[in-house]
Amino acid sequence: MSSFYTKSIYHGAQVLRKFGFRFNENSDERVLSMKKILRDIGGSIELQIAVYPDGSWTAESRNIDGIITGGRGQERMAEVIKDAIFTYFSIPSYLCNDGLLKMDNEAIKITQRVYA
Repeated sequence: MSSFYTKSIYHGAQVLRKFGFRFNENSDERVLSMKKILRDIGGSIELQIAVYPDGSWTAESRNIDGIITGGRGQERMAEVIKDAIFTYFSIPSYLCNDGLLKMDNEAIKITQRVYA
């Protein structure tokens, strides 16, 4: 499958989620398998990230063999790392909900409701 096609599906699914469409990714067997494997290794993927003088970087998992990625510039690093993890676990692009994976240094959104 081409990169353009995969990215189009991913971004299309993100837009549909904003309009309330649910893909039920939390009940998909591939996502459940990924979550089980993560629980079995202690709940997280440990990454060694190397940043080079030209701004490029590489990230390699220390506790799951085969997860390795990289890029130029750090502004999309979290997105690229999550994509590598989803790809490793064969999660289809329409199920790649960024909320399924959180990184240590990533902002967490909390919704607070105030009632009167």
